[in-house]
Amino acid sequence: MLCAIAELSVVALLVWAVPAVAVGEPSRFRLPVPRPSSVVRGFDLPEQRWQPGHRGVDLSASPGTVVYAAGAGRVQFSGTVAGRPLVSIRHAADLITTYEPVEPTVRTGAAVRRGDAIGTVVSGHEGCRATACLHWGARRGRGRAAVYLNPLALLGAVRVRLKPVEPVRPGGAPADARPAGAPR
Repeated sequence: MLCAIAELSVVALLVWAVPAVAVGEPSRFRLPVPRPSSVVRGFDLPEQRWQPGHRGVDLSASPGTVVYAAGAGRVQFSGTVAGRPLVSIRHAADLITTYEPVEPTVRTGAAVRRGDAIGTVVSGHEGCRATACLHWGARRGRGRAAVYLNPLALLGAVRVRLKPVEPVRPGGAPADARPAGAPR
């Protein structure tokens, strides 16, 4: 029962966190690098915020690839953190997207539209198996209340799938259901 409540809570959070996807509106976001690009490393949210995981996706790219704002907003940060160049954009509804390692071509405070160039990919992203990777992250909220999101959900590329609450036998019958014709 607790698992069912937890799963329903996650679904409710996803519906709240990504309203454009949940109600079938066209996406207000785009992929931040030109196609073709593939996901080299996917989103892996840890069970607890202090545990290791991957709070974004790594997209294949080449050094010098132009990076575009995934959606309209204002540049919250443009510079270097821990020796890595990055850009963060604050969008509506307290959503922030991050892009790294990206040599910025925008300044902190600048307004950007969906598809505006914000920088170029540089090589050196740790754990990238491609020539270079763009780490693209998304989160909603501030401080300890912030929730990391799979940025691919902003594109409508993540489908929410509900699992059955109770075990199901082949053919769709619940595991505790009596077979047809069995005595009661």
